[in-house]
Amino acid sequence: MSEWYYAKGGTQNGPVTFENLRELARNGGLDAKDLVWTSSMKDWQPAGEVEGLIVENAAAGQPAPDPSNPYAAPQSAWNEPAAATGAALQEIIPGSEPIDVGACVKRGFELTKRNFGTILLVGVSYIVVSLVAGFIFGMIDNAMGFGTSQSNWQTNDGMGEFQFQQTGGPVSAIFGNVFSILLSLGLVRIGLNLVSGRQVSVAMLFGEGRKLFTAIVASVLFGLMVVVGLALLIVPGIYLMLRYGQYMAAIVDKDMGILDSLTYSSSITTNNRLNLFLLALLSIAIFIAGALALLVGLIFAYPVIWMSWMVAFRWMQYGGRATGDHPGTSTPLLSGV
Repeated sequence: MSEWYYAKGGTQNGPVTFENLRELARNGGLDAKDLVWTSSMKDWQPAGEVEGLIVENAAAGQPAPDPSNPYAAPQSAWNEPAAATGAALQEIIPGSEPIDVGACVKRGFELTKRNFGTILLVGVSYIVVSLVAGFIFGMIDNAMGFGTSQSNWQTNDGMGEFQFQQTGGPVSAIFGNVFSILLSLGLVRIGLNLVSGRQVSVAMLFGEGRKLFTAIVASVLFGLMVVVGLALLIVPGIYLMLRYGQYMAAIVDKDMGILDSLTYSSSITTNNRLNLFLLALLSIAIFIAGALALLVGLIFAYPVIWMSWMVAFRWMQYGGRATGDHPGTSTPLLSGV
């Protein structure tokens, strides 16, 4: 007897029998738009498309697909390529499935454990590259007379101690920020790939260079909005930060332009801004907990926070499927994204 799985409210359930599913549908516990899967299927399908599952729908006949409905039945059969059916990969209507903060953090924790070695390698590489770049930019400033560096030996309890001090100038300020944005784009790409179960490499830190100009201008606009908002009694700044803060992920994931990325962020955060604020508060709590663990805990806390925010972005795009794996595997449901 085939085992079936179903996804409802962002949670994967099963295995159950087909008769269990039919009974669940008869009792109102399974809707036509809820996704179901069994081993004979290539991808998840809305329950309303499975013959004999939703009896009422079968008797009344299937309605014409609504292109504005993310759960609308695809026009092709299940055994066609996933790109043609793609029911489980279509974006939801913005705000139709508000994120579950606890589920995002739980998934972030799971992904961190699953990919900790890769995440640690990326993190160490990011820190080393940032430090080297900062040192180089500082030396350029010094050579041009914009910055200063000082080194000297000091005696402390009879022990020689070497000290190095460097202050940057415009080269460090400008090129340092530009380089930081480049690395941020790479981190977003790596994070989204981890959430979607795709391949990751350290080289991806530098792989989004062609989007750098867009990201720089969008970052300037976003920063100006937030600064003005914070000056207006702080609350407007926090609101703008929550509303437009997904612009960087939109640039990386959708290859969007400056204004389009900000508009997209505003759209997908609909009905999610309060939840994003709660996620920010929970992130602070996780950071504090990591710091209290003799600072060693931050090695794990930072990735959990990072992964949780990446999951939240995918949730706002694709719903609760962002927190699940294909039945019996460790392959994310979003592996086709």
